[in-house]
Amino acid sequence: MSNKRLLNPAPDDRSPLAGLTGNISHCWRCSHCKWTPSPKSNAFAHACPSIQWGQFHAYSGGGKVITAFALKEGEAQYTETALQSVFACTMCGACDTSCKTNNAELVEPLSILYALRAHIAQEGHSLPVHLQMRDNLRQHGNALGRPRNERSLWSEGLALKDALAEQVDVLLLIGCDYAFDQALWPELHAIVRLLRSAGVDFGVAHAAEVSTGEGAYDLGFQDDARELAKQMAQVIARSGARQVVSCSASSFAGIRNIWPRLGLPTLAQPILHVTEFIDDLFEAGRLTLLKGEPVTVTYHDPCKLGRLSEQVVPSDTRWTKVLNTMSVHEAPKQVLFGNDGVYEPPRRLLERVAGLQLVEMERNRVGSYCCGGAGGAPEAFPDFARFAAQNRLDEARSTGAEVLATACGGCRRHLADVASATGGNIRVMGLFEILAGCVDVPVQER
Repeated sequence: MSNKRLLNPAPDDRSPLAGLTGNISHCWRCSHCKWTPSPKSNAFAHACPSIQWGQFHAYSGGGKVITAFALKEGEAQYTETALQSVFACTMCGACDTSCKTNNAELVEPLSILYALRAHIAQEGHSLPVHLQMRDNLRQHGNALGRPRNERSLWSEGLALKDALAEQVDVLLLIGCDYAFDQALWPELHAIVRLLRSAGVDFGVAHAAEVSTGEGAYDLGFQDDARELAKQMAQVIARSGARQVVSCSASSFAGIRNIWPRLGLPTLAQPILHVTEFIDDLFEAGRLTLLKGEPVTVTYHDPCKLGRLSEQVVPSDTRWTKVLNTMSVHEAPKQVLFGNDGVYEPPRRLLERVAGLQLVEMERNRVGSYCCGGAGGAPEAFPDFARFAAQNRLDEARSTGAEVLATACGGCRRHLADVASATGGNIRVMGLFEILAGCVDVPVQER
């Protein structure tokens, strides 16, 4: 293959991988994608659950880059083994941030992984369970296949405003995990209580809300992701709300990180995750915490709220040669190091609870280890998903914490399920479960 074609795609190349050939050619198999940039111990040095479980280079970010090239060029077949190495992966982005510590924007493993899955879907080799999830998204607006009219069951008796029928300042996005998982409803009820206590004028879209498309994009169904994103963008626009607040880390990441990749314009309104919004309410003095019970807590940074929630700015990805030797992008390009995720607001909320001691796991913030609950992994490879969760639970226990807290419904459910099945001396709780009993509620709200 010519050097020119290695850098930029042929004009007639319609593969989703076409625009990433230059990045693929720059992976020099250094294996930085497998490890956290600054490990503190050998026990928790892995960045990537996939390679730690698969124990073969093809499962790593760099290995998947090689697989992408081989499948695109017809040098490998879509075997069961090859597809397992691609899809036994949570799309957590840890390989991407670890790679960039050494290689900056040269390789872009996560963008290649997104395109690889889209290429596999285009070639007709998506996994059957993922095709069922896609069909559920098309028919019901959620990957679970739950009827749209069940999306508001969590709010029965709360008399919430319909943001599409009444003017509100804040549109509260609920997300699929929180809306359909009854075990997560107490967190939503706590959020509603906090917002009302602070006098926030908010409403929800009820059954009109759909997935933001982030899940479909993870699985490789980019056209479906775009259609869902457009539907949700229309719902947000119809609300006329001044601000959007997302309870769901996945929806938050979808709007900030995936919508620009799909070519959608940024929202007219600012969007915040609910932890950011409620932290601001405390800062403004509109909420006050009472003393909680003495407890030691460690916080799990969700991938979707952390490194995967950075605001993407589309840029020119074409390559050129300088001095006939060095490959560079033709125009300045955004480099996502994961630093602009939502890391501090959840910690500040926990630290506001008197009596609560917050301790950190070795892998935190940008270097957080994925719980195993996303990217279609639990549905396709449940043993792998449980392996990742168990690893994270072991790390949480190593801190001496009594509670593992998180601000993502999907993480909370997956970690709690595995913790319950395997036993142990740590409770998994949602952040707002912890805050629920510690808020000083005005007299009129009692």
